[in-house]
Amino acid sequence: METPHPPATSEFGFVTRGGSPHRYPPAGSLEVSKITVGDYDNNVYALRSGGEALIVDGAAEPDRILSLVEGARVVGIVQTHGHFDHVQALAHVAGALACPVYAHPDDAMPVPAERLAHGDRLQVGDIEVRVIHTPGHTPGSTCFAAAGFLFSGDTLFPGGPGNTGGEASRFEQVMTQLETHLFVLPDMTRVCPGHGLDTTIGREREHVPVWRERGW
Repeated sequence: METPHPPATSEFGFVTRGGSPHRYPPAGSLEVSKITVGDYDNNVYALRSGGEALIVDGAAEPDRILSLVEGARVVGIVQTHGHFDHVQALAHVAGALACPVYAHPDDAMPVPAERLAHGDRLQVGDIEVRVIHTPGHTPGSTCFAAAGFLFSGDTLFPGGPGNTGGEASRFEQVMTQLETHLFVLPDMTRVCPGHGLDTTIGREREHVPVWRERGW
C-alpha cells in the first residue's frame, strides 16, 4: 500500500545533486539551507543564526558542505545516525572546521563524537535545537527539532518510516518513536529527512494506520 508523496517542487525542498542549495524562508532568526550529496542523494542541512552554523550530517562531498557554511562560525556537526552514507565526509569536514561532532553513542562514528541523549539541547546563535532519540532504523537514530523544523534523518520520510530490515521488533520500535515523540509535534512542523523531499507532520500522521497494516 502506498501513501501520497509530495510533488518534486521547491515547496517541498526539492534539490538536485550538484545544484544550488535550497534556502528555506527564515523562521525568526533561523536560516536553513539544504543540498543533496553523494551516490545515495543524501540531504545535508545547515542551520544558521546569529553568525553561527550547525551542520546536519557529514554525508559526502565535503567541499560542498563546507561551502554551505562559508562565512559562519560552525559550532558543530550533528549526526542523525551512523550509516556509512551519512558519515563519508565527516572526518574531512570536522577537521577542516575544527568543530565538534555530536551523535548518540548507540551508533558508531568514524571520528570521536560528543555524546547526545534524548532531551539534550544544543545552541546555534539564538536558536535552541532539541535532541530526540528515535531508535529503530539504527539503535542511535536521532532527530533534531528547531523553530518549526524537524531534521529526521532516516527515521521519517514522506510515506513512512525508514528501513527497519524487515524486522518486526525494529518496525514496532520506530513506530513507537514516531507516535510518542514526533507525531506530537504541530501539524505544520516541516520534516526534513536524510534523503529526498520534505513533508510535514500533519501530512504524514494520518497515514500511520496504513503503515502499521503493511508492516514497513
